[in-house]
Amino acid sequence: MTVTEKIDVIGPVRAGIGLLSVLAGGFWLVMSPFGGDLTDAFMGAVVAAGGLVLLLWHRLGLSGRLVSVAAGVTGVTGALAGLTVYASGLCCMFSFFESRGWPLTWLGRGAVADTSDEAIRLARAESWGVYPSDLVIDLVVWAYAGMVLAVLIGLVVRAIRSR
Repeated sequence: MTVTEKIDVIGPVRAGIGLLSVLAGGFWLVMSPFGGDLTDAFMGAVVAAGGLVLLLWHRLGLSGRLVSVAAGVTGVTGALAGLTVYASGLCCMFSFFESRGWPLTWLGRGAVADTSDEAIRLARAESWGVYPSDLVIDLVVWAYAGMVLAVLIGLVVRAIRSR
């Protein structure tokens, strides 16, 4: 091997990430078939499908730039759109929490007090806190959703053109 030869590391890295994604998405689906909800099904299916796209990338023959842009835009847009989902709860003498985000809540605040009214007042006086790990997972799931959608659209367009 000479210095001028290019070493392709993108393919093996993509395959490794794809394999881990298929395993993680499949595990998520298998471990929550009856106890889970739509969120668990969505996340498991999207991560597994995104992993399959990464594993089979060399056979798809689509533009990497176009799919990457679609994945990036969908990742950010999906995470921001997920902020419209709001949840709050009062628990356990007396704690109050509120959170935003879907499929994972990545923005939240809360407080504990002697009364429920005081806990609500204290929580609403606090600023919102970001949960970084949940935000990263949210971005990845939405980016995978955009990537899968872009690939499906690309394959349908290719099939229509070939007729």
